Amino acid sequence: MSIKYVSVSGYGWTGSGACIDLLKEFSEFDVLHGEFRIAKDPYGLVDLESSLVNNWDFIRHDIAIRDFLQYCEFLSRETGLFKKQGGGFSGKLDINFILESKAYIDRLTDMTYIGNTFVHRYNISFYRNFIYKVRNKFKKNNGKIMYFSRPTASFFLKETSGYINNLFTNYVKQNNVSTIVFDNAIPPTNISNTIKFFHKMKVIIIDRDPRDVYVELVGEKRLIGSDLAYVDSADKYIKWHKQLRRISVEDGNNLNINKQVLRMRFEDLVFKYDESVEKIIKFLGGGMQHDNIGKYFSPVRSSNNIGLWKNYHDQLVMDKIGKELKRYCYHG
Repeated sequence: MSIKYVSVSGYGWTGSGACIDLLKEFSEFDVLHGEFRIAKDPYGLVDLESSLVNNWDFIRHDIAIRDFLQYCEFLSRETGLFKKQGGGFSGKLDINFILESKAYIDRLTDMTYIGNTFVHRYNISFYRNFIYKVRNKFKKNNGKIMYFSRPTASFFLKETSGYINNLFTNYVKQNNVSTIVFDNAIPPTNISNTIKFFHKMKVIIIDRDPRDVYVELVGEKRLIGSDLAYVDSADKYIKWHKQLRRISVEDGNNLNINKQVLRMRFEDLVFKYDESVEKIIKFLGGGMQHDNIGKYFSPVRSSNNIGLWKNYHDQLVMDKIGKELKRYCYHG
C-alpha cells in the first residue's frame, strides 16, 4: 500500500498547530493525534543510523539498539496522571508497537551473542557493580545478550522506511485515508537526515514573528521561556532563535530539498488566507477537497494571536528583538 505523509513543523510556538487545523478540513487527510517524533528524538532513528551506519563501533551499535528499543517502549505505552509518560501508539495505530519495532531490529541484526563489556556498567548502582566485580574475581560469567549489527546505508534506509510503513498500514485501512499528517515529525533544522525515512513525505514549515513567539514562550514558561521568565532579557532568545533557523549542511547541499518543503508564515495563514490555502493545495498535489471550511481553523480567531508583542510590558526587549531579528519580523 502506498502511503503519503505530510509533516507540519515549527520551531516552538510558531503556529504549526494552525496549519494542522487547516489540513483537518480536507477529506483526503487524517491528522495523527499527538506528535510522532521517532525520526528526530534522542534514541530515535537518526541516532540509530548514526551508530549502526555512520559511526559504527563494535560496542556502540549494541547500546544504540538497546536505547532505541527502550525508546519504543515509551512510544508504545499509554500515559496518564498516575502513569509514566508514554506515546500511546500501540492504541492509536491498533498494532503491537513493540513487536513491530523488535521485528525491525531483528531484520537489521546480523546476530546476537552472549557478551560482557564494562560499557554495560556505566549506569548501574555501586551495589550491582560490586557484585559484578566479585563474580569476575571468581571467574563467573557476567555476560548478557548483545546485538551485532552493521547494515549498509542503503539496507538501513530500506528497512527503516519499510518499518515506518508497517506501523501505519492498519491505520490507513481503518481510517480509509491515503495521506497521514504528522505534527512535527520532521525537524526544520535537520530535514534531509529525517525525511528520507518516510516514503512520499512533504514538509510544511511554519514560522512567526519572533516578538510574538517570545511573549508566548515567556507566558507559558516552555522551552527557553522557562529561563526568560526569570531574567527578562532578549540576549539568550536572540541566540536561540537564530540557531534554530540556521540551515544544516546537509539541507544546504540538498538541491532538491525545496521540492519537498514549503515554508510559510503564520501571519499569512491569517491575513492571506485564500492565497495560503491555494499555495498549500498546489504544494501537496492539487485536487484536494476542502470539505469543512472553517470547521477547525478560523483566521478571525487566530488574528488575536498576532501582534501580542505590542502589549508586552517591556518594550525595550521588543525593540531589541525587532532590531536583531528584523528579517524574521512580520511587517504586514
